[in-house]
Amino acid sequence: MNLEAWTVDLKSLSATHESGFRLEIEGNPRDPSAVHPGKFPKGLSSIDQVRLVRLGVEAITREAKNSRQPKPAAKKPAYIPPVNKPKRATLSLKKKPSGDAPA
Repeated sequence: MNLEAWTVDLKSLSATHESGFRLEIEGNPRDPSAVHPGKFPKGLSSIDQVRLVRLGVEAITREAKNSRQPKPAAKKPAYIPPVNKPKRATLSLKKKPSGDAPA
């Protein structure tokens, strides 16, 4: 049995193996939060069952990464201060020059 033969449907977040085994995930297809395996084919060892689940999740992840179209980087507009910004007093920690001290 070829464990790499998967048909992925990203709309339903599922993958179907050629043996009829179906796997569904929840959450982001590139980083699923839950995996719901279907009924395993008869005569499959527990190690092969685990391998089948892992390869199914990897197939969904791979398909999601391949189908993702890169978005153009959005340019952030330059900051333009508002015209009606009120003048406010500022607090300064700088010492005043000593020549301005009262006598």
